[in-house]
Amino acid sequence: MSPAVQRAAAAAGITGVPVRAAPVKPAGPPTRNGPAAPPDAAAPAAHRVTGAEIEELARRLIDPVSRLIRADLRRGRERTGRLYDNRR
Repeated sequence: MSPAVQRAAAAAGITGVPVRAAPVKPAGPPTRNGPAAPPDAAAPAAHRVTGAEIEELARRLIDPVSRLIRADLRRGRERTGRLYDNRR
């Protein structure tokens, strides 16, 4: 175990557990020996997502996701026998 991993484990309060650094895995299949291209350059233009598209997707997802979260919180309150949230 390297000294850096030991220090990080000690700083995190992990004691009594053997800590090993995970081996580095290659990112993908080996390519040519030239400089690596940026990830966006390799992607076709049809798969690129603009900031405006991300914003639109976030706007469309906020209502369904918030409904699911509220329903899950409601089920949790029902399960514990507290039907109402007293913080409101």
